[in-house]
Amino acid sequence: MPLWKSPSVSDEIDSRCPRCKEETIHRVVAMMTGSVHLVLCTRCNSQHRHRGSLRGSKKVAWPTERQAKVLLKYRAAKEPKSQALLQEWQTMKESAGEGEPATYDQRHAYVEGQAVRHPVFGLGFVRRLTGPKKMEVLFPDQVKVLVTDRRGSGD
Repeated sequence: MPLWKSPSVSDEIDSRCPRCKEETIHRVVAMMTGSVHLVLCTRCNSQHRHRGSLRGSKKVAWPTERQAKVLLKYRAAKEPKSQALLQEWQTMKESAGEGEPATYDQRHAYVEGQAVRHPVFGLGFVRRLTGPKKMEVLFPDQVKVLVTDRRGSGD
């Protein structure tokens, strides 16, 4: 992981392990308010709160010009285009009518424009089918790519 990238879930970071009694590589399991909260030791598989590095504070190198450009593009892609998304979401909501939205289940197939209620993201609308078994769903503040039509081998 580059020094200028902040860690996210499933990234590997250095942390002190209370079971191993030393600093080892850990996988980030949970984040809280933008910082690492829980980690999983890759050596002993114990899960615990993140305990910073023993090496003290590292000086973070400034990104190169190319890395800075990539970082800006990444941040721009992650920024919610909230006003435009909200307007599009409201338009889709008005055109959908008063029908009950389908509860999202990755095993079901959906069609474009269909209302979907997701347990985490709330009410959304299928914006488009992006490929086999994938769909782009518009929520009030973000667009997510979700799995669709994923039937198990037993179905």
